[in-house]
Amino acid sequence: MKDYYNILNIARNATVAEIKKAYFSLVRAFPPDRHPDEFMKIREAYEVLVDENTRRQYDLVDSMPDIVKLYFKEGRNALEEGDAEKAIQLLERVVEVYPNFSVVNSLLGEAYLKNENSVKAIRIFEELVAQEKNNAGFARQLAQSYAMRGWHKKAVKQFRRALSLDEDNISLWLGLVDCYLAVKDFKKAKETVWEGLEVSNRKGWDNLELYYHIIQIDIYTNDHISLKKHLAEMKNKAIEKEEEKANVAWFLATLSQMIHSIGLYEEAAVTIDAACALLPDDKEIKTVKKEIDAKYSIFSELKRLKEDPSINRCLAEMLDCELHLCDDKDCLDCKIEKFMCEMDIIVEIGPFRKDILRLKDFYPELYNIKKEFFDKVLNPKKEEYLLVTYAKLFNKYKKLYPERFESVDEDGEDYQLKPYKRSEPKVGRNDPCPCGSGKKYKKCCGRS
Repeated sequence: MKDYYNILNIARNATVAEIKKAYFSLVRAFPPDRHPDEFMKIREAYEVLVDENTRRQYDLVDSMPDIVKLYFKEGRNALEEGDAEKAIQLLERVVEVYPNFSVVNSLLGEAYLKNENSVKAIRIFEELVAQEKNNAGFARQLAQSYAMRGWHKKAVKQFRRALSLDEDNISLWLGLVDCYLAVKDFKKAKETVWEGLEVSNRKGWDNLELYYHIIQIDIYTNDHISLKKHLAEMKNKAIEKEEEKANVAWFLATLSQMIHSIGLYEEAAVTIDAACALLPDDKEIKTVKKEIDAKYSIFSELKRLKEDPSINRCLAEMLDCELHLCDDKDCLDCKIEKFMCEMDIIVEIGPFRKDILRLKDFYPELYNIKKEFFDKVLNPKKEEYLLVTYAKLFNKYKKLYPERFESVDEDGEDYQLKPYKRSEPKVGRNDPCPCGSGKKYKKCCGRS
């Protein structure tokens, strides 16, 4: 376990300016989105050493009795390794001997937070903030405790107070933005990001982490124009700074997967393209791009299908439903939605065959999404089987969940699926196709 000076790679007599310079350099190398554990260690070291009082206390740790010093170091080590309960036990022993050592109390508060005991953490940090009004790190810890508790107004107040003490601490800006995002106050979140960007430009520290939040806000607010603009700006920043390329590309690839998972396929495709432009030979990014492009292609085809007047819109609605089913195979809502879409086809199975054949010819990717179902519909020999099967399923679902089928039959009568009866004479397979194509029926609409 490194001490705080080693973490920041500075001398024990380093000035505040040197501490901040080391902090900015390390944040650039270990951004919080990509390296959360390393960033937390860097932030912890920075917040302790940048404050005169906590730095003095930290320097006094070496003068503690050996057993107490051991408890402190082992407690901090347990906290780093994620063993919050062990950290609490060890640090509480140190507090018994040194009750007024704020460095130890703040670590104990962090351990309580990791152990999801926000009540005890809040109590500790409120006392620390009251005792040391000029310590930005304690105000941040209290703000995060409030946020964990769901008290976002209190959290915002503390983050603002902390920023008034140390506007160079990137964690404070990110924490404040996250508070606004948690309550969906996108306007305040965006204003805060721009405020942070102004400070960073004025004082010369790296601001890519704030750009990440701007892009997320663009996505949340469906601001596609701003999204493309900010992606381009971020890409240009990364090109200007060669050492930033990998971090920016990684962030964009991760972001593209996130927005792809919530159905924003066009935005995901734009985002992964920006990542590939930065690192065109990265294998992981190429894999992500391949997956996203495949899904984007499907949804582009679906969009075209929805605008195609030659194919019944029910098919587009069914495929749209299929593509938005959740991952839970036992999800009842998805099962019923899927059944209702398929039943719309089955009750008019004859007329739909022509539309499905057009789908197969002109939208093969979409056809393959439900190939098994469509193949059965196109096979006349399966017609009776499908009618009986869906009639049974309809009655089963209606008995189990009548409220889901109220709109299907307002008169309260049982819904009956009946074989389709042609209103026109049967057409022989070698007869001219009635659609007017000039082809034989078996070569045109009679294909199965």
